[in-house]
Amino acid sequence: MLKNYLLTSLRNLYKHFVYSLINMVGLGLGLATCLLLAIWIRHELSFDRFHEKADQIYRASLEYSFGGQTSKTSVSPTALLPALQKNFSEVENGVRLYNPSSYRPFLVKKDDKLFQEEKFHFADSTFFKIFSFKLLRGDREKVLTLPKSVVLSQSMSRKYFGAEDPLGKTIQVNNRDDYTVTGMMEDVPDNSLLQFDFVASFSSLEQSREQIWWSANYQTFLLLNSNADVPSLQEKTNALVKKELASELTNPNDYVKYNLMPLTDIYLRSDSKESEVVSSILYVYAFGGIAALILIIASINYINLATAKAADRAKEVGIRKVIGALKRQLFFQFIAESLIITFFSSLLAFLLAQLALPMFNSITGKHFTPVILAEPRFLFFLLLALLLIAFLAGAYPAFTITAFQPASVLKGNFKSSGRGIWLRQTLVVFQFFVSIVLIVSTLVILKQLRYLRNTRLGYDTENVIVLPLDQKTREVFGSLRTELLRSGKVAEVGRGGESPVKINGGYTIALEGTQDEHGMLVTAMTADTTLIPSLGMQIVAGRNFNDTDFKRYQADTVFAFILNEKACKEWNLEPDKAVGTKIRMNGRRGEIVGVVKDFHFTSFHAAISPLVLFNEAWQDHFIFVKLKPGDINESLATLKKICTQVIPHRPFDYEFLDQQYVALYSSEQRMGVISSLFSSIAIVIACLGLSGLVAFAASQKTKEIGIRKVMGATASSIVVLITKDYARLVFISIVVGLPLAYWVIEKWFLSNFAYRTEIGFWPFVIAALSCIFIALATASYQAIKAAFINPSESLRRE
Repeated sequence: MLKNYLLTSLRNLYKHFVYSLINMVGLGLGLATCLLLAIWIRHELSFDRFHEKADQIYRASLEYSFGGQTSKTSVSPTALLPALQKNFSEVENGVRLYNPSSYRPFLVKKDDKLFQEEKFHFADSTFFKIFSFKLLRGDREKVLTLPKSVVLSQSMSRKYFGAEDPLGKTIQVNNRDDYTVTGMMEDVPDNSLLQFDFVASFSSLEQSREQIWWSANYQTFLLLNSNADVPSLQEKTNALVKKELASELTNPNDYVKYNLMPLTDIYLRSDSKESEVVSSILYVYAFGGIAALILIIASINYINLATAKAADRAKEVGIRKVIGALKRQLFFQFIAESLIITFFSSLLAFLLAQLALPMFNSITGKHFTPVILAEPRFLFFLLLALLLIAFLAGAYPAFTITAFQPASVLKGNFKSSGRGIWLRQTLVVFQFFVSIVLIVSTLVILKQLRYLRNTRLGYDTENVIVLPLDQKTREVFGSLRTELLRSGKVAEVGRGGESPVKINGGYTIALEGTQDEHGMLVTAMTADTTLIPSLGMQIVAGRNFNDTDFKRYQADTVFAFILNEKACKEWNLEPDKAVGTKIRMNGRRGEIVGVVKDFHFTSFHAAISPLVLFNEAWQDHFIFVKLKPGDINESLATLKKICTQVIPHRPFDYEFLDQQYVALYSSEQRMGVISSLFSSIAIVIACLGLSGLVAFAASQKTKEIGIRKVMGATASSIVVLITKDYARLVFISIVVGLPLAYWVIEKWFLSNFAYRTEIGFWPFVIAALSCIFIALATASYQAIKAAFINPSESLRRE
């Protein structure tokens, strides 16, 4: 029986090769899309789940509120972990992490090899007991016990020591300290929140010898016992923190607390300001939905064409029933056809996925290999999905065709049911409805990205080079600046504590003479006298920093402060009146000397908040070089020559400020590209199905078309006859799809931006016209072919 099912199915697929090919290509495209997106989704959901005790690891993240302003960040102070381990039995173990290289790149030297590294972490000796990073050399219990000890990743070991065994050897860090290599580990997996190349002992830091509550620059991870009541522990933790900080939190409305977040939730669900690269669960939902919709569209093609061709299969079913075929036998025959189509489609999908994987990696920034498609677990779930698709796509046509009454069919009285026609029309509407939503969403995403690129930030990013600044460079900065300006390639040179693209420093400021000890939450960074002109910022009141400010700071520790307009607004001060006001900021006392026009110092996801620039030169970590217009490569070569002469202790490693800005929106950029690509695939699949349906409709009207042509009908009237019903369906799709597209893009994308483009009218017009043009062009092609058939050919058999 199975052999009969197989042979019959193959003969039928061959007989109707064009329709079978449409089904297989459409389903293959849909499955290939799902394969690629499934790989990506699986990777996103797998973050940090490779740790053996992942379900017991939590991070304590700081939340604080002063003066009614609340902020959440991923960091915590050095005192938190020892206090929790001492007071609460639920805390089985813990580790503190610190990554100063993220804002001040470290210099690592071995003999003549000198590199700038941005993934140099420090961690407590418990690091490898809590996390399951694979240690290849060294004792897990001891590698981070001694000061000035470091564990290298396998890549870094090869980079600095080649094929030699690195254990016991030393590297020099920041031209000052020698660190002994005590271990080597496998490279950190891509699906790890923590990304590092070096991890050194926390005891190497001076901060490790003091336990303070107010300087929160570290990440604290807790290993809880399996029976821990996490909400209860969080309450007890915050009660302890409140007690420890009672003398500081004098305002009853101010608070400092710590939220315990599962390690496995941080990458996709964090609502804190993160120092690590994170994503969003919304992208997983969005791309999972796109994959499902594309697969549904592809399955709809099969259902539509199978039910449309029901009339051609009617006599076959009638004869089979007359000679004794049972309904279930007929049902399984048609399911067998669905399985065969799905099987060949899956082969095509695997081929397409393999070919598209390099491009997909480029789009997503991942490093997937073809091997991932052949993993047994992945193949098992794929097989289940294919069986489900085959059954769901083939079940309705199978039920419909096997329900034919043989007597009616063999008398020639069969005709397609109105219910079947209504279903096909509904499914066509759904296909183009989905296409409309995807097109509008893609157009608005691209419009928002264009808005992000073109909106004035309040400072210049074009032709600005960012260089690291360390103590040795600080000592010769005057000479370096002079040589750079003398080169004729540089317009201005400034320095500051952080990049203006993303300023993270959290402080509090208060007016002198007030009882409010903490005042207003602000973001702050250091700046020299030339940072503001170097970046093209605008002073709206008062003045910029000058040399006198720095002399006063060095002599009397009196600070000069420049606020942004938002900070003045929060204090209900006009910029002119704010100048000269005495303020204090985390122990620093001085006066406001100027007000700078608001500029975006974080991504457009967040509104501009109060900002303070202040003069504290030892906290400057970056140099900003504004290049003059001209040959960029020639300018860079000149800069490299000067830097090599003046600061030979550092390699000439730099970044462009505009590249740092673009990197803020890497997730959105990828979402835009992926949406564009898969929207196109959805339209192609929908058009494949529409083409098949129109071709079938034309074949059913062959004799009618022949008679009409003999009676004088023109080719254009024949085209209208065949396509008018499908044009109506596309218009219905547009009417239904546009409102939903507006809701989706407003709620799930633009709502994430504090500063956003207007959706406008044109994305909807372009989406509607595109759908109409593509659909009618597809339908008209098949209709025109039918319209130009010689009527003698179609009427010959009559």
